[in-house]
Amino acid sequence: MERLVLSLLGDFHARLQSGPSVVVPTQKARALLAYLACSRSESHSRDKLAALLWGESQQRCARQSLRQALYMLRSTLDAVKPSILCCDAASVALDRSRLIVDSLEFERLAQVNAQEALERAGDLYRGDFLAGIAAGDQTFEDWLRDERDRLNELAFDVYGKLLAHQWKAGLLTKAVDSARRLLAIDPLQEDAHQVLMRLYIAQGRPDRARREYDTCARLLRREFGVEPQPETKALLAEIAARRTVRCLAPT
Repeated sequence: MERLVLSLLGDFHARLQSGPSVVVPTQKARALLAYLACSRSESHSRDKLAALLWGESQQRCARQSLRQALYMLRSTLDAVKPSILCCDAASVALDRSRLIVDSLEFERLAQVNAQEALERAGDLYRGDFLAGIAAGDQTFEDWLRDERDRLNELAFDVYGKLLAHQWKAGLLTKAVDSARRLLAIDPLQEDAHQVLMRLYIAQGRPDRARREYDTCARLLRREFGVEPQPETKALLAEIAARRTVRCLAPT
């Protein structure tokens, strides 16, 4: 039985489990499919979906737009047989037993504190949830913002745990990658800049650690008008001291 694979972390992409891509042609149809796949409820009233994605239209027009989007999805997902889309006169649902959704798998793996599970979760997180989607209607945008924020926070936690595992195991290169991913989510986390500086120092890359300090200091001044914390400045002093010792060492 064919299954549908949805990639929602980063840019939207859909494919059949057997391999072929599935092209969902419009933003509204992609938004509708993603919402049906990820919402806590398994079934949704047509009125609710119409208000979610076409709330700024009159009710009759919104219902018509929903019907058109559902027709488009049925046609698009025709290769998934039997139909994965379940509709009646009042409600719409997806057969989730035949879905593979990266954001849901990411959430599951994020709850496991084992390094292998965290690495798999980290690999799944390729960017903001539905990064290229902007449906325009405020109700959907509110839901989308909340989901993005929630998954971003979860990703930050995943990379933090993964970083701790990698540092303890002496996997410095992987730890550097995890620290950089932390900062890609929130570049204003000074603690993460400190960790990355320590990692560069441990790798024998003081110049890279110094550049990381400069990046951190520039961001803090620009966004908050403050200087780095004493702990961050102490790392800068450590870099300078190591460089001085190296320069004074006999040749």
